[in-house]
Parts: sequence; C-alpha cells; structure tokens
Amino acid sequence: MKIEWNARYETGIAEVDEDHRRLVDLINDLDAMLDGTGDLGRIGMIIDALVDYTDYHFSREERLMAGVGYAEAADHALTHTEFGHFLGELVGGCMVNPSREAAIRVNDYLREWLLDHILVEDMKFVPVVKAGS
Repeated sequence: MKIEWNARYETGIAEVDEDHRRLVDLINDLDAMLDGTGDLGRIGMIIDALVDYTDYHFSREERLMAGVGYAEAADHALTHTEFGHFLGELVGGCMVNPSREAAIRVNDYLREWLLDHILVEDMKFVPVVKAGS
C-alpha cells in the first residue's frame, strides 16, 4: 500500500523531513515493484537502498538530537538500534530465501515502523530541536 505523504508527517525540521520523504519514496518504490512484475534482483536493490538510507538518516537524526542536548537521545537511538536488528533479520531472510513474500514482509514492516516512528518518537524531539536551533 502506497504511503501518501501529508502534513502530519512534517516535523518542520528541513533535513529530517527531507530524509523522511526519501524513505517514503523508497518504500513506495518497493511497494510498486512488489505490486507489479518487478524482478527479485531489482527488489533487492531497493531494499539495499532503504537499509543504507535508513542508516544515514538515523546517524543524522542522532547527531541532531545530541547537538541540542535532547535528554531522550539515548532512548531514541535505542529504538533505531532495535529497528536495525529486526530489519537485519528480515533482510537476512530475504537473502537466504529470496521471494516476493519475504520482500513484502520487509516492505510492510518498514511502512508500519516508519510512520509510527515519525508520528510518535520523532515528534517528541521536535520542540527541543527547534528551541535549540
């Protein structure tokens, strides 16, 4: 299911919103490939890009929080680490047994996690980052 970007996902922090939009675009690319007749090689490339960009985004977000002294930065970073471990298991399953179904599980997890993370966890640090900027 395609993610329709809307204002409720906006943090008002340009670099965070830019990253989130890029992640949504990649998830939507993966979703489109899974809905069509995309080959597993191309699907794997999109998953790799998602994993790489997620790592980049998490590092950037964690530096931003540390830079303003966000008190919950360590807890927030832990959610990133836990996500990374679980995503790694899902992606590992795709590599061991490549299938459209495995890729769908990765896509579904990414979509659910990202939107929840933006709306709940990321919105917690927004006032602190804005006040510190």
